[in-house]
Amino acid sequence: MFELDRTKMIIGAVVLLVGIVVLTVVFSGVNKKSLRAEVPTNVESIRQAEIEYHGAFESYVSAEAAPRDPLHVDSKAVAWKPSAGFEKLSWAPEQAEVRGSYSVNAKVDGFTVTGVCDVDDDQSQARFQATLDQEAHSLTDASVF
Repeated sequence: MFELDRTKMIIGAVVLLVGIVVLTVVFSGVNKKSLRAEVPTNVESIRQAEIEYHGAFESYVSAEAAPRDPLHVDSKAVAWKPSAGFEKLSWAPEQAEVRGSYSVNAKVDGFTVTGVCDVDDDQSQARFQATLDQEAHSLTDASVF
């Protein structure tokens, strides 16, 4: 017959605690990655909007940072509020609130789209960029959220 003594109870509790810690770490990392994934998706969407705009109007559009200053991004999502450039470009994210900050620096022969976020509030920003010739890509290490 199976006996449950004090030692077995302690071992069981330790195993359960370790399992909870491991699951918490795994799901925390997955959540940060999914929150950060907003930024390259939006950067690429802005890139496509610039290419389409140029096809229609033969110019590119600069857009000041929106919906907030890139130095003030944190883990909180904020309502999208376009700058004048994003209004001219007729671009808005699919989601009503974003965690990133987005901007475009346009020149006669191209543009650079930049998106930044800090979904883990560690004061280290994940930065993404796209240009006319290059799709959205990370400028920071994959461990930066």
